Amino acid sequence: MPARPLSPTVSPAPRRHLLRNLLLTLAASLVVAGCMVAYLMMVPPPPYTPLSGQPTSQVTLLALGDQGSGDLQQWRVARGMERVAEGEGGLNMVLLLGDNFYGKPLKGTGDAAWQLKFERVYRGDWLSHVPFYAVLGNHDYPSSAAVELDYGRKGAGSGRFQMPDPFYVRDFGETEGRPLLRVVFLDTSQNAAGRQRQADFLQAAFAKDGPAPLWKMVVAHHAIRSGGGKHGEDQELLAQLLPAMQRSGVDIYLSGHEHNQQVVVHPGEPAWLISGGGGQTIDGFKPAPPTDDVPFAVAQPGFARLAFTPEQLQLAYYDADGRQEQRFLWARACPWMAQGCLHRNGLAQMATN
Repeated sequence: MPARPLSPTVSPAPRRHLLRNLLLTLAASLVVAGCMVAYLMMVPPPPYTPLSGQPTSQVTLLALGDQGSGDLQQWRVARGMERVAEGEGGLNMVLLLGDNFYGKPLKGTGDAAWQLKFERVYRGDWLSHVPFYAVLGNHDYPSSAAVELDYGRKGAGSGRFQMPDPFYVRDFGETEGRPLLRVVFLDTSQNAAGRQRQADFLQAAFAKDGPAPLWKMVVAHHAIRSGGGKHGEDQELLAQLLPAMQRSGVDIYLSGHEHNQQVVVHPGEPAWLISGGGGQTIDGFKPAPPTDDVPFAVAQPGFARLAFTPEQLQLAYYDADGRQEQRFLWARACPWMAQGCLHRNGLAQMATN
């Protein structure tokens, strides 16, 4: 019977050599990856180039709040925003509704959190080329608020982060010599005296000389009306700000603070829009809407899209991946306020820039 051939063997020395090479390669890859991450976190992107050629007769924006976690959820929502901007035909700006930075307070305009929670998160063919108008939230206080204002005033980083003051006003678009949209940005984390000054500022902003805007919106962090989220309705803010908004004919109050998505309507009041699913954990509802006063309420991450034209407002809510959940239409010719004018519409084509 012939002898069986011996099985080939690998001596211990070559095995150790192969393992050592593998470990060295893995370590080198980790070092390179770490250097790339460190570069992205520490080195700001170049100054952004605003998009040109967009019509002034339409203003399209995306809105989200409570986004500044730096977690995967925030990055996922950002990717969904870029998909919607691309798929729905353009974008003029993004509104950040407060709680822009969770966690440790910002140390300065060079803090790495600017890259992790803003600059490197919101990027793409659209997000990299539009301004982000921001308001302060309660988690931005006490220390980060001053740094955010400094960052906005200096045009630091890419220059996209816009926050000239704790509260300010801006006009967007134009139609027949009138501003298409006037937005008053407020800081609702201030004390009662500070909020009263802002109520006066709000009325003055909407009554200033010149042609009146076609659409009027107030943007702040804290929700005032709510359909049963974690925080509920804010009676102090309601008492201080609602009369000023009613006297000024404000159409929309847009906020975050509740970590979900809501539309709330009451007779003779602005539409209360909540878009607080930008990146933090999500708040549920107690009790569970919708009701007649709450035609839309979803406990999920995501963002809102508002497209203003002289004829109408198109409002849509999206989940974190950019899938549309619900849309509404508001004809500018409608003689009432949000309750009576803001209607569900799941079939109309979205306006594009």
